[in-house]
Amino acid sequence: MKEKVWDLFVRIFHWSLVVSFTAAYLTVEYGYDEIHEFLGYFITILIVTRITWGFIGSKYARFSSFIFAPSEYISNFKAIMTNKHEKHYTGHNPLGGAMVFALLSGLLVLTLSGLTLLGWSEYTGPVWALGIPVSESFGELIMFIHYELPELMLVLIGAHILGVFVAIKQHGENLVRSMFTGYKEHP
Repeated sequence: MKEKVWDLFVRIFHWSLVVSFTAAYLTVEYGYDEIHEFLGYFITILIVTRITWGFIGSKYARFSSFIFAPSEYISNFKAIMTNKHEKHYTGHNPLGGAMVFALLSGLLVLTLSGLTLLGWSEYTGPVWALGIPVSESFGELIMFIHYELPELMLVLIGAHILGVFVAIKQHGENLVRSMFTGYKEHP
């Protein structure tokens, strides 16, 4: 059975985020600070629009469609560990939904810390333009967060990719293709 699950916005958001985060990570590693800054603004726009879409978007894009009771997370984890799935999820399963929240939260903190860092250390960007004061100690904390959080994001991204491949293996659904086409095929 073929079912439309991921709307066009979600798919464009997902792949735009994949490309822009990868590029932002690499540009800062190789000293292309202006490109990194531009990508940071772009990612900020992506995150804000995705959060908005999480409240007003299509059925499976809404956050309410992947918030579950604590027992459901435990059951989903056990099902994955034993490969005994009693329940099928059309949209995100509980752990997949939790990963969306973790990734969006991490990216939100990363972009806000980047904007604050620009204002504190470079005297540019919206934090500086709005005259929001940033103390020396807070600026150093923000700098630490902005420099270290991408490594945690890589761990989360790796876990996300692993989860996708485990789901593909256990359910026989090509989740990568569905993120391009919008359709999930249920066996």
